[in-house]
Amino acid sequence: MHAAVDPADLGAAVRAARRARGWTQGTLAEHAGTSRQWVNAFEQGHERAELGMTLRVVDAVGLSLGTATAQPPNAPRHQLTVRSVARAIRRELEDGDTTFALRLLGQAVAELRGLGEGVDLESFLAAPPSTGDPRWDTLLAAVVSRECRLRNLPIPPWTRVPPLPRFWFPDDDPILNARTMQRTPLDLRNKGIWLDGRALETA
Repeated sequence: MHAAVDPADLGAAVRAARRARGWTQGTLAEHAGTSRQWVNAFEQGHERAELGMTLRVVDAVGLSLGTATAQPPNAPRHQLTVRSVARAIRRELEDGDTTFALRLLGQAVAELRGLGEGVDLESFLAAPPSTGDPRWDTLLAAVVSRECRLRNLPIPPWTRVPPLPRFWFPDDDPILNARTMQRTPLDLRNKGIWLDGRALETA
């Protein structure tokens, strides 16, 4: 008798396979013929995903239901790097999705905080390509520099960038901007960036 497929495990396996290909959720959605919102819900373990769509998404990342659910829960997941995050952010900015770009930045923070012993930090923190937007390049540099400082890691030289010439709110909301300014980490504020630190807690 086969064990039941756990939606959370299946979603995690697809997410890992997607990241291994360097795809965003939007890219996977295009390959599978669905929406980014559907892929996001699926990767979060939504229990009511349609079987036909599930099979298309699993197939799009080169898995099958058998291989996708065969991994033990503690199997190592694909690790993002600063370079891969910068490329993914560029794709999201080109699509006009700054919200998802911020989520990717939050994922980079989570990856950096979760790095264990023996990880090749030099490769993980290698200088990234441009995101296509100097403001986002500065934001990425400031966030990586801050996380390295907080973890007592060597701060990569590429993160030493000048402040922006004008203040910038990546998540601009005139109603909430005053609160955002109060909650912006000093490292970002010093670069002319106003962003609630909680925006970087997204996994």
